[in-house]
Amino acid sequence: MTQMQQFDGTEHITMYNEPERTSIAAILGLVCSCIGCCFGVTAILGVFLSIFGVVGISRSKGRIGGMGFAIAGLLIGLLMLALWGGAVGAAVYGAKQIDAAVVQPVFGVLGDLESGDFDSARGALGSPAADATDEELVVFLAGYQAMFGSAVSTPGGLLEYIGEAMELGEPLGQFGGASNLIPIPMEFERGKGLVVIFFDQNQANSGAPIAAEIVIFDQDGNSVSLPAGIAESVSDAPVDPDLPGVDVEDFTNDPDADPADEPVEDSADGP
Repeated sequence: MTQMQQFDGTEHITMYNEPERTSIAAILGLVCSCIGCCFGVTAILGVFLSIFGVVGISRSKGRIGGMGFAIAGLLIGLLMLALWGGAVGAAVYGAKQIDAAVVQPVFGVLGDLESGDFDSARGALGSPAADATDEELVVFLAGYQAMFGSAVSTPGGLLEYIGEAMELGEPLGQFGGASNLIPIPMEFERGKGLVVIFFDQNQANSGAPIAAEIVIFDQDGNSVSLPAGIAESVSDAPVDPDLPGVDVEDFTNDPDADPADEPVEDSADGP
């Protein structure tokens, strides 16, 4: 307790020294900023709480302490925001690069197949897919159209890409964590499918990955692939004669046909 006397000596004023208490905002700001290394969003709260703590401590005229906690929380929070902002920015930029270099070219390949421009489709592929014959391309086209219809669109952003890839990504387990594949969720006329491209790692080192093989999965795990390994579930899909680039020939009246290839009719009468 401190006693003070006015200059005229007529009156005494008694003042009590309150114990200094630590700012709760400063402590919470430091905690939230530190947690921000794992959950970036809490760093935002940590920065605001730390600023509130600094202002409160400055105006308390010594009644509230914890300025060190507040400053530490502010600095750590800003650092976490910078790190998380950089990570998110890099992820968004990387997703745009992958979309431009891989996703859209593969989407374009399917569009070329559906329009009957097989040469353009081959030009955007790497070997062995680029070496596929017209007949193999027709079978691949008929196979995935039997499951889905035509390709309609690709994911509109990073979050949509990640969400759909997680939703459709169960078949990827059969590839044992292969590093030379890229999954591409894609919207088709009759639902969503997962387009998985495999690329030559040696070829990718010299530029953007180019699809050397394409496998398309539906949500039940059925698949069709190019150039080989058509899944049993779609390998017997009928080829639509109206598909562009498909010529269906009738060999039933071919004079050069081998009689041995003709079916043998069973006779009810014995020899």
